[in-house]
Amino acid sequence: MKQIDKIIWIIFSIIIFTVGINIIGNIFDVALLQVDTYKNFLMLLPVLLLVIHAARTLNIYRATLLIFIASFTGFVFEFYGLKYGTLFGGHYIYAVETLKFMTVPINVILYWAVFIYTGYVVTNSFLYNLGKNKPSLKNKNLKLLPLLIVVDALIVVAIDLFMDPVQVAQGNWSWPNGGPYFGIPIGNFVGWIVITIISTGIVRSYEYFHPTISNAHKSLLMIPVLGYGLLYLTFFSQAIDLDLISVALLGTVTMLPIFVGSLYTYVKRRYI
Repeated sequence: MKQIDKIIWIIFSIIIFTVGINIIGNIFDVALLQVDTYKNFLMLLPVLLLVIHAARTLNIYRATLLIFIASFTGFVFEFYGLKYGTLFGGHYIYAVETLKFMTVPINVILYWAVFIYTGYVVTNSFLYNLGKNKPSLKNKNLKLLPLLIVVDALIVVAIDLFMDPVQVAQGNWSWPNGGPYFGIPIGNFVGWIVITIISTGIVRSYEYFHPTISNAHKSLLMIPVLGYGLLYLTFFSQAIDLDLISVALLGTVTMLPIFVGSLYTYVKRRYI
């Protein structure tokens, strides 16, 4: 198992290095993401990390359950959103030509799992760092279950509050009818919340009735937390590069406190 942990940390270190190069490129106006090989490499690494990390911390069955539910739920919402302009508050169009499944880009389907898993683990890290256990029949703390699901959703939607305006400005997708949040409809963020609540709600409810103890080292919980911080830095550098100062400030208000709070509780539990 220690070998698997090393592999996980190696993959994450490569992600840090790759993202760091991209951020430096943004500072010096070097558009590395326009290089297809680099872009595909950067997109696939978090998916690979998701699969290995989830299998290690949850076990293969539960990891498969979470990844499938998150991807499938995101796919269903995306399919109807693209086709009918519903579920996300209006019509939207993906500008980038890529592999698709029933009109939905495959990378979008996969990244629903990446984002939702990240939110799920960040919530778990808060729980562990505060000395609490997951809700289960054994400890009978059912009242905590809906709170965790809502926290999952808020952590995940904070990603899109920062990401969506940046991606629209970069031309990766568009909202033809606009909206009140930097040209994006509020229904989009409601959709993100609903998808996350459905996904982690099913998984956490299953965990409540079928609790298990992970033998993975608790430090692995920090990888998605650090990944969340990397997402923030990536979006921040992109927003500054695009002169989206208001977006950068709002993204800082929504994402940075989650990252700093989780990091602080981890340090406090371990060293203070």
